[in-house]
Amino acid sequence: MKLTKGSSFFDLQPMFVCDQSSLKILDANDAALKILGFKRKELYNKGINDIGKRVNLGDIAPELKVRFNNTTEKLWVIKDSGQRDLFFQLSAHLFNYKGKPAKLVVAHDVNGVFENKPVLSTQLHIDNFPLAEIEWDTDLRIIRWSEQAENLFGYSEQEAVNAHRLLEKFIHPHDLEKVQQQMKKTLELGEEQISIVNRNIRKDGEIIYCEWYNSFLYDEKGEVVSIYSLTHDVTDREKAMRNSQRSMKSYEDLFNSISDAIYLLDNKGKIIEANQGLKLTYGYDRSEVIGSHMRVLSAPGKYDEKKFEEVKARAHARPVKYKGWGKKKNGEVFPTDVLVNIGNYFGNEAYIIIERDVSERMESDAALKHREGLFSRLFNSSPIGIALLNEHKEVEMINHGFEKIFGYTEEELKGLELDKVIVPEQDWDDALQLSEAIQVTEVTSRRKRKDGTVVDVIIYAIPVIVEGKTVGIYGLYVDITDRIEAEKQVRKSLREKEVLLAEIHHRVKNNLAVITGLLELQSYNTNDENAQSILRDSQMRVNSIALVHEKLYQNEDLSQVSIAQYLKDLTHVVFRSMSDHSKDVDIDLDLDDINLPITQAIPCGLLVNEILTNSFKHAFIGREEGTIEIHFKDRDQDKLELIISDDGVGLPSNGKTDMKASLGMNLIKTLSNQLKADYEILNDNGARFIFVFKKEQ
Repeated sequence: MKLTKGSSFFDLQPMFVCDQSSLKILDANDAALKILGFKRKELYNKGINDIGKRVNLGDIAPELKVRFNNTTEKLWVIKDSGQRDLFFQLSAHLFNYKGKPAKLVVAHDVNGVFENKPVLSTQLHIDNFPLAEIEWDTDLRIIRWSEQAENLFGYSEQEAVNAHRLLEKFIHPHDLEKVQQQMKKTLELGEEQISIVNRNIRKDGEIIYCEWYNSFLYDEKGEVVSIYSLTHDVTDREKAMRNSQRSMKSYEDLFNSISDAIYLLDNKGKIIEANQGLKLTYGYDRSEVIGSHMRVLSAPGKYDEKKFEEVKARAHARPVKYKGWGKKKNGEVFPTDVLVNIGNYFGNEAYIIIERDVSERMESDAALKHREGLFSRLFNSSPIGIALLNEHKEVEMINHGFEKIFGYTEEELKGLELDKVIVPEQDWDDALQLSEAIQVTEVTSRRKRKDGTVVDVIIYAIPVIVEGKTVGIYGLYVDITDRIEAEKQVRKSLREKEVLLAEIHHRVKNNLAVITGLLELQSYNTNDENAQSILRDSQMRVNSIALVHEKLYQNEDLSQVSIAQYLKDLTHVVFRSMSDHSKDVDIDLDLDDINLPITQAIPCGLLVNEILTNSFKHAFIGREEGTIEIHFKDRDQDKLELIISDDGVGLPSNGKTDMKASLGMNLIKTLSNQLKADYEILNDNGARFIFVFKKEQ
């Protein structure tokens, strides 16, 4: 059959209206009568099975399976009025016919395949029917499951028919309640059709969107007999729609997120759309300006209609920029930058205006010009030599301070590599590293003047980095020639003073040694043991002072004494002088590495000397051995702690009275005051002296 102008699918394909259950033919279209050669009354009350039978393509023409793309072997052979076999594929569709449930059976003509002719594009066989067909009973059990349904959802017809409530398996659980509610509402209202889009789960687990066209077939009593569904995959459409919605939402969000005022004008200058930026810029809500002329946003006397008409005419060729003046809702007038472009708004030409408040920028520009003026004055009036180099290390500009230090003018140096001009040959490698620095670097070096003399300078290399790339470098030069010379003189003078101070310590130590010698001679000239003891104690005290000066003389630092080494040497001298070979006395030292000034080292030494000699004399009477411990520790908050203890007989019970009467005890108290120390004297399995004081800075 040839396709003629005006022919449609319904004109070409035989169609039969059949009873839903018995498939008895109730009506047929003109194409069925013409192709089969029957009269309409000859078909009435005949079943589809009466005029045709179902066959397999593989049985009658296996060589033609390729032409059907191996998609189906299900064909119907229907004999026409002349008993000639005609081949069709049948599809059935449920609908209401004269108020009763019926099926529309479409016979898709495939005879062209057997005649080795191309099948007409309008001759649609079942496998290409675009919608999957599903028929349900009132308990939502599947009665019919088309091949398109198999392809769409992955379940075979047998699996679908035998499955228990398949609906709940392939409808996405998040959409199931929505579908059930819509179906229930449709039934309650007695409606015959409902269209739903929801997510479905294929047998392989893939989630797809399907559009469902559901028809409810009712009997004469209004009871639902069955549900007929047509559905197809609309995943791509839904994704495209959601993407479109997201794009539109993104556009709206973008449109309203721009802080500049954006508004659209029609040809008459009326505002037809505006963004949230208009409120930020002008203070007007969108609803307050829609329909108003744009002059409502212009400062008084600043709107020039003729000029704006010229702007609109130029905007047809390219976007137009100009400076404007706006007026806010509160009456404030402010400068603006305006951009005018041509656009389309719902099919009509519109002018897109983007307007920005530039009052802050103008203030910033003025402030920037002011700062540039200040920088220029600072640059040129600074006594420090400053040179600006480009990325090639060539001179861009220098200030007056640089000219004064090196004798070159800017005209003489501009465009030259500065290092090749002012760096002495022996300093070239160091200068190269400095000019390639990627962070602020300071060095002390030498540079050549124009007259060839060399000056000592401190150089600060300050790279100018933009987006990770060095685009220039500032070189700051401070002439320190006079300072270097002054430092040399100071160092020379300091060395002389150090030598003199060392000599003073040496002579004081020698003079104290003379005094100890005199005291020793004096002790030899008296037979009074008490006098000899007093002279020996005095000699030990003088020795402790002399030892401090000896340590200072030997030390590079003439103002600080290493107290640990000093006390080790002092206890060694006292032990050697006071040790009684009949007694075994150990001295345990626990000393932190602490340096003390001479003003504190001497009182500490005298305290240790005084208490140590007293322990040797009195602590171990009647004993053959004993231990003396000396601790000197650096505690928290710059506090120093000196503890001297022994495990001897301890102090007498009236020790406080003795302390006042005894020269030694009075001396301990005096030395504690010199140190500004808190002290404590305890009888704890022997004598224990504790001194806590703060180190002088």
